[in-house]
Amino acid sequence: GDALAAHGRDGTRKMRLSHDPSSPKRLKWFADHSDDCWDRELLFAAKEAAAWLTQRGLQPSLNEGLKHLAAAHQQLPRLSVGLCTSSKNRLWQLRHALPLNLLHCWPHRSQVRLHLVDFGSSDGTLEFVLKYCRIAIDCGLLRVYRSSELPHWHASVAKNTAHLCAREEDVLVNLDCDNLIGPHFLQDVMHQFASGYKGALHYEGDEGTCGRIACRRTDFLSLRGYDEDCAPMAAQDVDLVQRFRKLPGAGYRRVRGAACGTAIPNSKEQAISCCDPVIYGGIKWTHMDEVNRQKFNERRRLGQLVRNQDKATLGVSVHPVFPSGN
Repeated sequence: GDALAAHGRDGTRKMRLSHDPSSPKRLKWFADHSDDCWDRELLFAAKEAAAWLTQRGLQPSLNEGLKHLAAAHQQLPRLSVGLCTSSKNRLWQLRHALPLNLLHCWPHRSQVRLHLVDFGSSDGTLEFVLKYCRIAIDCGLLRVYRSSELPHWHASVAKNTAHLCAREEDVLVNLDCDNLIGPHFLQDVMHQFASGYKGALHYEGDEGTCGRIACRRTDFLSLRGYDEDCAPMAAQDVDLVQRFRKLPGAGYRRVRGAACGTAIPNSKEQAISCCDPVIYGGIKWTHMDEVNRQKFNERRRLGQLVRNQDKATLGVSVHPVFPSGN
């Protein structure tokens, strides 16, 4: 219905539709004088995503997210986190991940921002985001960009592009568009780095979260990001964390458990479907993986931890997508 009940540490708080005619789709806390509000479109998208995930045996953590939404906000270390997501024609996954990720980020929106870069999708990605995630854009939790300079998918280029959009955050996290962070991820990231950890955190809970890597922005830039001189898919995530393992004064820590969340599975064929068909048509993901692993292993053996040194800039240029769509 139009009302949402959520139980927090301070008892039960309820949301209802705002009576303000200027915001007919906003849900505000009932009998609460705070400015915090929620959005009916985003709540609808989160519920739809949760139902879809549950049907496929995946854990959406919707109810826990709603409880955290209603509870008194937990005090977290004074760190800012940028979640960096890149996408090309992956709306079928993004629509079932992004609304829930925004829900789990919402209580911490003063310290977290999700940067989403779309590379010329033709499947309605931007239309979906602007319709259902508008409130997250309006409050600054979600920043959306588009680029026409990567006509064919290249994971390292796309990920570097998204990471460079996060210019203000202390810690950067690669968040593939099929990943679900769950309700405990951000707290874990902040506490680990606030405790003085230096290096990469690898939240590899299952096959789909292999790319969930968190590191300090300064360290990511010092390594010059993901290696762009490679086949467009496979092994770039493992190469990055292995370079962190060899970086003096840094390190590598693999995180297990509930903080990892999960991912929406896809086939290897789907993973490479947007790569350049002229160059890579007929080449399987397993072959790209083998070629890239050999190339990356040799570079690390030679001590080449810093990559892309022949490039003036990492990634490709982007343009912000504003709520008006301009």
